[in-house]
Amino acid sequence: MRRILALALGVLAVWGGVQVALYLSRMAPAVLSLPRRIKQELAIHGSYVVPLSAMAPSLLKAIVATEDRSFWTNVGVSFEGIARALYADILSGRFVEGGSTITQELVRDQLLTPVKTISRKLRGVVLSLYMTRVFTKRDILRMYLNQVYFGDGAYGVAMAAKRYFGETPARLTLAQSALLAGLPQAPSLLDPLRNLRLAKMRQRTVLQSMVAVGDLTPAQARAAYHAPLNLVRGGHLRA
Repeated sequence: MRRILALALGVLAVWGGVQVALYLSRMAPAVLSLPRRIKQELAIHGSYVVPLSAMAPSLLKAIVATEDRSFWTNVGVSFEGIARALYADILSGRFVEGGSTITQELVRDQLLTPVKTISRKLRGVVLSLYMTRVFTKRDILRMYLNQVYFGDGAYGVAMAAKRYFGETPARLTLAQSALLAGLPQAPSLLDPLRNLRLAKMRQRTVLQSMVAVGDLTPAQARAAYHAPLNLVRGGHLRA
């Protein structure tokens, strides 16, 4: 009986490996063309790709601290995060968003359908692992920040910095960076031009995350929270 079970598991493992290989062979061209695809999408929206060197360091730290604290060391997925998300799914009896890394979010946004299914999650894991083999971490973070939606029609950091603050990504303050880093979670709900109170609450959460990972002291976080945002719309100061 044990031999039969072992044989069955072995056959299943081989079959699964073949299916993964076939899936990657189909998806590899789409993965490798992501930089060009993102550039084309931004051009449609009248924007452009911004290199990490032209973004405020505070923005990069805020995004990583908030979205994926293990980004620089993980393999594209967080198995601990997946386990937490799976546990939450089982408890709630439905698919609960969570457990995704920055790489998985990029894959989901660019390569997968928005419908939440177990198969989509599995495909996302496979593609995220592949992404970390063919792109550097800086490549992945650059692509993510240039395609993520920040609300109010702003796709990518160039549009978001201009739309909300009338600035380039390089000139963002810590307060502005923390506000932007919180928006991808719920860009419409947290739009600071429409709901500044909720946006500020989310900004506080981002700053607390930066304190938790050692990027800021509590005093620096408090100062950033109370610093002016200089929000603008149509050239007029908002807050």
